[in-house]
Amino acid sequence: MKSVWKSILCIALAALMLTGCSQTGQDGSSSVSEQRTTEDLQEQSSSVATDNGEVSFDENGVSPAGQFPIVEEPITISVMVPTQQSVEDLSTNDFTAWYEDLTNIHVEWNVVPSENASEKLNISLSSGDMPDIYANCGVTQSQQQIYGPQGAFIALNEYIEKYGENFQLMLDKVEGLEKMMTLTDGNIYSLPSVEKCVHCEGSNKLWVNKKWLDALDMELPTTVDEFTEMLRRFKEEDPNGNGKADEIPLLTFEGGWHTGALSGWLTNPFVYTTPDQNYMYVENGQIQLSYMQDGWRDAMTWLHQLYEEGLFYDQSLVINQDQARQLCAADGETSNVGCFPSGTPNTVPGDDASQWGDYVTLSPIEGPAGRLATYQPYTNVYSTELTITSACENPAAAFRWCVEQYSRDINVRKRYGVENENWKKIIPGEDGVSADAIDLNSGEPAEIETFIDGIGWSEQQNYCWRDVPGVRCDTPEVPELRYNRLNTGDYDTNYEIRIVEDTIDYMQDYYPDIDMCVMPLIYNEEQAATLANTETVVQSYVDEMAAAFITGTSDPEADWDAYLNELSVKGVDQLLEIYQAGYDARS
Repeated sequence: MKSVWKSILCIALAALMLTGCSQTGQDGSSSVSEQRTTEDLQEQSSSVATDNGEVSFDENGVSPAGQFPIVEEPITISVMVPTQQSVEDLSTNDFTAWYEDLTNIHVEWNVVPSENASEKLNISLSSGDMPDIYANCGVTQSQQQIYGPQGAFIALNEYIEKYGENFQLMLDKVEGLEKMMTLTDGNIYSLPSVEKCVHCEGSNKLWVNKKWLDALDMELPTTVDEFTEMLRRFKEEDPNGNGKADEIPLLTFEGGWHTGALSGWLTNPFVYTTPDQNYMYVENGQIQLSYMQDGWRDAMTWLHQLYEEGLFYDQSLVINQDQARQLCAADGETSNVGCFPSGTPNTVPGDDASQWGDYVTLSPIEGPAGRLATYQPYTNVYSTELTITSACENPAAAFRWCVEQYSRDINVRKRYGVENENWKKIIPGEDGVSADAIDLNSGEPAEIETFIDGIGWSEQQNYCWRDVPGVRCDTPEVPELRYNRLNTGDYDTNYEIRIVEDTIDYMQDYYPDIDMCVMPLIYNEEQAATLANTETVVQSYVDEMAAAFITGTSDPEADWDAYLNELSVKGVDQLLEIYQAGYDARS
């Protein structure tokens, strides 16, 4: 089998670079069952029950879903994972030992450095020397689309039906997940991580200095004209009260989380903008590109107007975050910035609540295109966390080893450790916990407090896996599989709580229909090779011309046709064709 796959996989390897992932622990392959006594394992509490005497095993030698051990006699599977700083050693890890004892499945870990995980994955595929499972290694859906039907990866459909109750629950309840996971041959080749992130879905925000609004007795603007007028008053009426004409009405900077002029909030009144999806959206079943629409031209015209009036800081397109922060607090105390786009309120003012606390989320404003917020429903669905290969001798057992990690109790133990040692259940309103304590990702009431041992998410430990492997279901659509985490602080002291609540209160009402949103697309090897080159060329030109339009070195009205023609020369028509094919393959 290995020699066959060496020749098959080499053909397409060069066309598709696989993206590595940066999650797991250190190398080691010694048996953990030999390193833990039965007494040691029993001391680690768990709500997962086992009864070896009553478990039956099917024709695959595997027990039914939710029953343990998974196999009657111990077996070994091999798993390739990239390193993760927070895990000391997977081979001696407490959860590794506990899960082996529960499942009767020992893991030989092939831990590769995260910085060259892609290279290691390519070598593994090209040589045919594959592990049983790739975990968090970035085996893309395009790669699965090519090699899955050829037999390199195991189709999971029959195992999902037979053993995958938890995963089937996710497919039934999470909108779009089944479509996202199913490739064109009708098969699912990987297991995903689904993590609801309310503020990630509506992270293209703009923050306004509420203290300045109050000083000028102004309400939050709701239209393009009102927003423009607000900026003019910020510039002209000394809202910071220092007697100087030093106010910066609108500031952007490059390189942050939705902090640029093209991040969406400033352009959405004119054209729906999705920078994280390569500016794609769907209209009547057809892929559209924001930067080719007349609305983009109109957005550039408006931004140029702001630039010409001195309302848009003239170095915004070239400065970084450090420079933005210096501008915001030029005198060390008084905020000099009226508003800025960003996923969080601290990026420009500073990390202390005294610095960002006066900035409030501004809902999308009305423009010619309506009142739209950039909606990213697929941003935290990681579709290729675990992939079982044809090298696996017992794929049914390997699948159950993977899929059982979705279970509520196993997942919490895997990520956070042992109850009452590393985390504890809480009751909002009791024991000093706020009655309205919420989970940061979902906005739902909190149920557990994590890191009670003082060991944070990124700090090294050896009692759990954190995100290794990364399969989990952490979304309110499937409450059966998740606990909501407690977060300390409140709306005024913890900006992460603020962005969750503000997304719910000020952004969600302006999301477009989900059919307008583009889920991750799948491509063949030729398409992927074309995209690798052409996307960079086209996007560089779009960025270059946006800067020219905004600053006035090019006229968005007079030079629009020339701009579109040059986009065609640089290959945008090819991009559209490939994007459409990738979209149609999902339909």
